[in-house]
Amino acid sequence: MFRRPTAYLLLLILVAAFLFRLPLLALLCTLLLLASGVAWLWNRWSLVRLGFESTLSSERAFPDDEIELQLRLTNRKPLPLAAVAVRELIPEGLTLLSDVIDRDFHGRQVINRSAGLGWYEGLTWRYRLRCDVRGAYRLGPATIETGDPFGFFHTFREEPRATRLIIYPRLLPLADLNLAPVHPIGDLRARQLVRDPIRTVGVRDYHPDDPLKDVHWSATARVGSLQTRVYETTAERSLAIFLDLDTFTHYWEGIDPLQVERVISAAATLARHAVDEGYAIGLYVNGAPAEQERLARMAPSRSPAQLGRIMEALATLTPLSLMPVARLLRSTTGDLPWGTTILLVSSIALDPTRAALMTLRERGRSVAWLYLGEGQAPVVPGIAVRHAPPQGDWATKRS
Repeated sequence: MFRRPTAYLLLLILVAAFLFRLPLLALLCTLLLLASGVAWLWNRWSLVRLGFESTLSSERAFPDDEIELQLRLTNRKPLPLAAVAVRELIPEGLTLLSDVIDRDFHGRQVINRSAGLGWYEGLTWRYRLRCDVRGAYRLGPATIETGDPFGFFHTFREEPRATRLIIYPRLLPLADLNLAPVHPIGDLRARQLVRDPIRTVGVRDYHPDDPLKDVHWSATARVGSLQTRVYETTAERSLAIFLDLDTFTHYWEGIDPLQVERVISAAATLARHAVDEGYAIGLYVNGAPAEQERLARMAPSRSPAQLGRIMEALATLTPLSLMPVARLLRSTTGDLPWGTTILLVSSIALDPTRAALMTLRERGRSVAWLYLGEGQAPVVPGIAVRHAPPQGDWATKRS
């Protein structure tokens, strides 16, 4: 690389050549200095209007899916580039399907490509990526290196991590969860008649235990005494999935990564089938998604976007629990609409968890438990318990 001390040395030699009347040496130094000046200007403009795009064929995927990665360079100026080198980092959890895989000194997968670009020319490279592990990924950062055609100067630019990919949890066969293939959620509870707050069929006198939000103010003004709305009853199908990330009785025992992934996959499988069965679906986890400090909590909803939000929350969950699931049950279930089925998904059965579920059942809540741990299934009076211990290499199965 041509450095500033080299230019000073050439200037010194040029002055000496003039002093000692050495025309050939002076001509050589002059040409080198002119070439270095042109090269410096060329290098300075080489990254100007040089575009780079990293795009994926899909930004949502499941484990074992293959997606296409496109890297595109565009030279939008009348200055050709003799060589442009691109280095793109592929995060762990994705596998680059290529005959030759380069790795950096940290052992990470990288794409290294170089090519020349003429003026107003573009170039696209395509790669296949296999999705291996659930999570949220950002490809990159990408580094672009170019310079002058003489090789005197080089310049770099780092592209931000703009390409985002969400890999959802692996969906499991219902048989592995000890659930029926037809109406897997419906066999856990019966329909219950609850009030439909959208449909008002009349008014009546207000009682002290009626919520203020149900007061019909127009009728109150007309009659002269407090009136409350009377709602039509409907058969509501609502499910709240409570996910327990704990895999050992005591926190100092550590984390079982495979069990964490299995309970997350089970919750994702149940959520998808619950939506297919027509349930309003909600999710409550005693852990938090990555880069967030709050627990994952989503009230039951029939919104078409609800399943996507739940799947993304499950995809980005860290394996650490932030509180016992018994405390989560006690603090959250009071806000759930009456008639909502509470479904616990866990791999351990602690006494406080049993007690919390029994309390909910005594209060008239519909409660079920999908227990994914080994050994004997827990027995809780009045609560349906499905036991599905891990069998074989569950991580290779698809729903």
